[in-house]
Amino acid sequence: MASFRGNPKLRITTLGAHNYEVIVEYTIDYTPEELALSGNSFAESMALFEDDSGEPFGGDNDFLLNRPIRVFHPASPRNTRTFEFRLGEFNTEADNEEVYAVVHHRRNIDGLTSTMRESNRVSLPE
Repeated sequence: MASFRGNPKLRITTLGAHNYEVIVEYTIDYTPEELALSGNSFAESMALFEDDSGEPFGGDNDFLLNRPIRVFHPASPRNTRTFEFRLGEFNTEADNEEVYAVVHHRRNIDGLTSTMRESNRVSLPE
């Protein structure tokens, strides 16, 4: 069964005036049986969240956005996959917020539950 190699890595850089580049990268290993599957045999997606576990909010983390599901077939036993996109602004409650990504990965079969991994927390750049 495909397995994550470590946790996804999140990087956010500012492009100026509330414009950001977001990069989420993860590595996953596949078995020989999975590599032998045909077609777009796997699906992935990614969501960003604001970490509200600390003071003053101390509550549930806020969902910020989803990236659409992408389907693909792995080219080798170990694959490094990347989500890269730009954002105009983050909708957060306060300055110096931390965000993190959750990567979803599964066989491309409707109704199958994804394996999920959280990235590191990143403070939004000034």
